[in-house]
Amino acid sequence: MKIPFKSLISFDKNSSVPLYIQINNAIIKNIQAGILPTQTRLPGTRQLADLLNVHRKTVIAAYDELLSQNWVETIPQKGTFVAAKLPTIQPTILTENTSKESWHNKVRERLNNNSAIYLPPHIQQKLAFNDGLPDARLAPREEWAKLYAHYVRYADPLSVGYTDPQGSIRFRTLFAKYLNETRGIQATARHIITTRGSQMGIYLAGLTILQKGDIAIIGELSYRAANLTFKQLGAELVTIPVDEEGLQVEAIEEICEHKKVKMIYVTSHHYHPTTVTLKPERRLKLLAMAEKYQFFIIEDDYDYDYHYANTPILPLASADRYGWVIYVGSFSKQITPAFRVGYVAAHESIIEEMTRLRRIIDRQNDTILEYCLADFLENGDLKRYATKAMKVYRERRDFACQLLKETLGDKIDFKIPDGGMAIWAKFSKDIPLLALSEKVAKQGLYLANGQTYKDENPMLNACRMGFASMNQKETEDAVKILKKAI
Repeated sequence: MKIPFKSLISFDKNSSVPLYIQINNAIIKNIQAGILPTQTRLPGTRQLADLLNVHRKTVIAAYDELLSQNWVETIPQKGTFVAAKLPTIQPTILTENTSKESWHNKVRERLNNNSAIYLPPHIQQKLAFNDGLPDARLAPREEWAKLYAHYVRYADPLSVGYTDPQGSIRFRTLFAKYLNETRGIQATARHIITTRGSQMGIYLAGLTILQKGDIAIIGELSYRAANLTFKQLGAELVTIPVDEEGLQVEAIEEICEHKKVKMIYVTSHHYHPTTVTLKPERRLKLLAMAEKYQFFIIEDDYDYDYHYANTPILPLASADRYGWVIYVGSFSKQITPAFRVGYVAAHESIIEEMTRLRRIIDRQNDTILEYCLADFLENGDLKRYATKAMKVYRERRDFACQLLKETLGDKIDFKIPDGGMAIWAKFSKDIPLLALSEKVAKQGLYLANGQTYKDENPMLNACRMGFASMNQKETEDAVKILKKAI
């Protein structure tokens, strides 16, 4: 019987999967289905290439792949045949006392229970009042593409192999200078480690300083991902109040008088989630307490560069004399979240230990991205881009806040933030956020459902509403949907 190979082998020339792999997979599928029995002779490479209208080298590569997996065998002077003994794994037949579900349960029983770890939603709506993300359309993607391509092609082979787990020395040297100029942090390359975003930096910092049972102080409604990180590391979390001036640091001293505190986590600029800024007097008092009681401060400065009202207050790390502050940040907000370069600046001893731990978690950062970033730092492009972006985001903040107040003034309450990329919005009690979020999602708008902080405050009906990632037209459309749903 003549086998219609042309109709049996389908492929998509626009697919990201190489053509020879598609042909290889199609032939395997037909062998497994019994359409191509053992000892079936396959067409010659030239004949099949003509049938499929592809280059002969593509068919040769597909046949080579089939040979390497033992699906076919070649017989000199005769051709290529479906192998007599196929590499098929026979499925285990379940007995009456076993089932797929029971085996799934056995697997689950042997896992660590990490169900409390929060997985943020993957936002698919084009309109989104997100957590406070930048607009990727503003990112200098063309410039990055050119730089990245340049280093992929021309970088020294040794420099794109396994490199220093602490990060590129050129980048760390330039970035230390940048921290000094923009934040007043007296650092050198030895005081910096690069990470894949600030979350990795928070985890490594916690892993370095925390042991099971250690007391870690956080503010109420603190950044949930950080809270879960410290809990996962075995810390006992103690919560203190937060008001319009940031953490109420007086409460820390009271705790320190009775307990040994190991660490405090603080977002000193634009506190997450409520966006308030820790005032200078409290910063100085917090540093003095760290020296007195010898606890570490993890300072998460996630969007320092976007402060609209005036010059941002220098971070705690700039006034740290003894090495108690661990300064964490990333370039996700400056550029885009997919750009995974974060950093930690801290005392050399802390960085050395973090480097050892990082080595067993993730061998190193994206070295080529660090080379690109080093170029941006050296030629001043990063500062220029941040200045332009800040102007755009300030305009978007003003527009979004004014529109929300005019449209939903009696249904929503918020303070215009001094900086950052989101507002902390409290909704009227007669508008349950959970139901509202579900309703607007069906109309193409993402709005957080308010459940993130319910464990800490069951009466809370509030969420963060990011304004930076939408232009004015998109913000208008988003507010229209919100108004209609309400």
